[in-house]
Amino acid sequence: MKQKRTESELILFVKKNLFLIVLLFISCQLPAQMATIFTSEIPDTTSSRTGITGDFNFNSTALTTRFLSKFYTGGYIDAANKNTVLARTRNTNRIGAEANFGVFVAVKLDSVLHKKNVNFFLSVRDRQYFNTRYSDDFFKLGFYGNSQYAGKTAVLNDFNLNYLHYQQLQIGFFSSPSDSVARWGIGVSFLKGQQYASILAKKAELFTSEDGQYINFDTQLQVAQSDTAHKGFSAFNGYGASVDLYFQAPLKPRFFHSKITVSVADMGVIRFNQQSLYLKQDSLFHYTGFRIHSIYDLQDSTLGHTNKDSVQNRIAPFKKQGVSVNLPATLNVMFETEFTKHFHLTEGVKYIYNANYTMLVYVKAGFYINKNVCISTTFGYGGYGKYNYGLGIFANFGKGFMLFAGSNNLEGYFAQNKASGLGGYVSLIKAFK
Repeated sequence: MKQKRTESELILFVKKNLFLIVLLFISCQLPAQMATIFTSEIPDTTSSRTGITGDFNFNSTALTTRFLSKFYTGGYIDAANKNTVLARTRNTNRIGAEANFGVFVAVKLDSVLHKKNVNFFLSVRDRQYFNTRYSDDFFKLGFYGNSQYAGKTAVLNDFNLNYLHYQQLQIGFFSSPSDSVARWGIGVSFLKGQQYASILAKKAELFTSEDGQYINFDTQLQVAQSDTAHKGFSAFNGYGASVDLYFQAPLKPRFFHSKITVSVADMGVIRFNQQSLYLKQDSLFHYTGFRIHSIYDLQDSTLGHTNKDSVQNRIAPFKKQGVSVNLPATLNVMFETEFTKHFHLTEGVKYIYNANYTMLVYVKAGFYINKNVCISTTFGYGGYGKYNYGLGIFANFGKGFMLFAGSNNLEGYFAQNKASGLGGYVSLIKAFK
């Protein structure tokens, strides 16, 4: 009887957390940064290596994980759920997510071109970014309606939304690890733009008349969208290029061995083709709806002049033209100290440009159980959200097989009503002697 009860409780838990479990599974199938390819955990004696890497991450300053799961799966968002998010909403709020998946291969060149300590690598990745910045009035208007603004103006100024999906072919070189000299890495990427959408509203103010008879929408908008007729994985809507740089230098202070690492990733641009849609507008839209005097009005063209396309053409008259998009470039600076063979401490800062991101400051502690197993914990503040809590593991299974796995945002799995962060990463590597 007790066993049946336990099984029922397990099934109930899986049902309640199915969305999060699926996300965790996806995150463990999804690319880590270029540094994963030449991590110092891989012995210098290896002649080549190959691997599959992936990561998923979501965070927000206001949205809870439970609210997100309901919104994403189409579930019912009750008043309590909305009120919880509303209490966390401030004048400026952020949401950000990214998902990556990739494979790579790296070969030491001393066996091919007799270049000692230099390695060549090639990787292929699928990458997605989503981020937005919005006001508290934007959330209230979207989830509570505009009746509360009767005789008032909802201020949606400085709204920004970006979505970018592209594929990446990267080639580059990196140096082998050494305790006495600096390490470096450089990667050049060729990019295929699949899909892009962007909205920037420097001014967006919605006034609702006190009696609800009309609304005024005052806007300064810039909107861009890639070719809407081609959206699948095979869509080739744009092309571009980017560069990654990596540098690591050992430091030898009086008591402990340390090293500093600086990396810049995704410095580049994608040019989407002439079938992209673009809008730049500064206008005031006045809408009073339409009046029906009798049932016979429904049979003429009264409604035909007020369909979705005609309204859209008045508010947003798009034109087709090419659009250039700057990638979300990432700057990461880390300082690592080896206090003992079993304990390393890393302090770092991370910033993503063109992504509505705030500076992330983090501390990572690595506990080496032995040379083959390391468990790490991470605490950070900033980014797309506020607090970030992480847990990771490195394991060397022997015969060249290694695993990096974990999450930098564990909180969303365990505190769905309070936490906003959710994510995971995994890298499975096979090294050859």
